[in-house]
Amino acid sequence: MRIVVGSTNPVKIYAVREVFAEYFPGSEVVGVAVATGVSEQPISEAETIAGAKNRALAALNSDPASEYGVGLEGGVTEVDGELFECAWAAIITKNLKLKNQNQNEKLKNYEIGLGGGLYFEIPPKVAARIRAGEELGPIMEELMRYDVKRNEGAIGVLTKGKLTRQAAYEQIVKSALVRFVSPEWFG
Repeated sequence: MRIVVGSTNPVKIYAVREVFAEYFPGSEVVGVAVATGVSEQPISEAETIAGAKNRALAALNSDPASEYGVGLEGGVTEVDGELFECAWAAIITKNLKLKNQNQNEKLKNYEIGLGGGLYFEIPPKVAARIRAGEELGPIMEELMRYDVKRNEGAIGVLTKGKLTRQAAYEQIVKSALVRFVSPEWFG
C-alpha cells in the first residue's frame, strides 16, 4: 500500500509512517511538496481544515499508485480572546466504500477522514506577532535559532520536550484514520 503525504517535512512524514505501520504493516509512505491553498499561517479552524484537505487531495492525485493521500496542517484559532495552536489531519482515498455527506464539491468522489487536536495556548509575545501577520514556525525558529518546525515543534519547545510535534501529529493521524480502520461504525 502506498501513502503519499502532502509535505516534505520529515516530522509529518515520520508521523504518518509510524501510524500507518501500526495499522497497515509494510505500507510505503512518501512525501511530496504540494500547495495548501490557504495562507502560510491559517488563522481559524476552518482554514486549517481546508489546508489539510487540500494537502491530502493534492498528495493523492500526485501519484497514480497511491491509495491514500494525507494532509497535515497546523494553524491557530482564537478561544476567549487567546490564540491557540490547532492541527488537523485529512486522509483521502479514492476507494468509495462510504457515502460522503457534507463534503465540498471537489471531494465528492473521495472518502475522507478527519482528525484534529494539538491545542495549546500560544505565549502572548508570539500571539502578538501572529496577529500582526507572521507565522508561528518562523517566529519560533527566530526565537530558538534553529528550524523548530522540522524538529520538535513549538509544542516540544513549550513542553520542554515532553510532547513533540511528531507525537502530536501521530495522534491526529490516528484520529483521521478512524473511519478507515473502523468502517463498521460508518457504513
